[in-house]
Amino acid sequence: MGFLTGVEIRRRIEAGQIEIQSLDGEQPFSINSQVTEDSIDLRLAPVALALQDGVSSLDYLGEGLDKYFDTLEIGANGFELEPLKPILAQTLEAVCFPDNLVGLVFTRSTFARLGIATTCLAPKFAAGIHWAFPLQIVNLNRIPIRIYPYAPMVQLMISDMTGVPIGYRGKFQDSFVPMAPSIGARERESLSDINPSAVNRTFHIINHDLRSRALAEESTSKDNFAEPTPVAETSIRQPKKIIRRITVVTMSTLAAIGFGIVGNLISGGSLSYWEVVSLVLLITLSAILTGSALVIQSVWRDPIDPEA
Repeated sequence: MGFLTGVEIRRRIEAGQIEIQSLDGEQPFSINSQVTEDSIDLRLAPVALALQDGVSSLDYLGEGLDKYFDTLEIGANGFELEPLKPILAQTLEAVCFPDNLVGLVFTRSTFARLGIATTCLAPKFAAGIHWAFPLQIVNLNRIPIRIYPYAPMVQLMISDMTGVPIGYRGKFQDSFVPMAPSIGARERESLSDINPSAVNRTFHIINHDLRSRALAEESTSKDNFAEPTPVAETSIRQPKKIIRRITVVTMSTLAAIGFGIVGNLISGGSLSYWEVVSLVLLITLSAILTGSALVIQSVWRDPIDPEA
């Protein structure tokens, strides 16, 4: 996903491909101050909705959720946002996208550092929509934070879409006031008659998968426990390998030298008594060295490393 640069955003605004208009004619949108290097700063409108005191629960499929919310004003003196008491606000700017653009709205870093979340992980600015972007503002800090209207609270990043563009045709088109949660008819119908047997079947599948994963992890952990060789044993084993190899190579070399001398003596013709004695001793010694090397090579193995 590639986002438009500030230069490209300016060009498309000036060409009329992106329309931005402030809801307050006396506080117009400023392309010079609000278009940054890679986004558009959007300001907080001075009106919001807040959940009424005394509401103990909300039903996702309940009718008329808007009756549980009150309208409040964010005045010039600011509004004290209490910890974990979200308000439903909106941007001062109404933005209209063509069908081939999509946007993402993020909290500006200044407000994020204060502990304020503004989009509640719902940042999508739909292609082809015309609206003032809804903000779900939550104070995640442990103390109240005072916020003010017209503050550039969020930034809009814009990207081109690929494929055949299909613009937004939903219920939030041309919405310019804060709206309470609203469940669409299609969504409500799909959930209004939930089949208990289907839910139980899904529980069974998930629980079976969890049990299978747990058994697999337990088996893997046991195998891994038996496989590793302790570091201390490894450090002891290495010098043994080196000593054995040096011994075998040395004995084999001496045996080869002895047999070579024997061959030279025999090729020289007649031998004196002492030369015959030396010849017998060299053959015996070379044979002993060769046999010892073979024995060491085949017998002297590290029991914890059968391939050594």
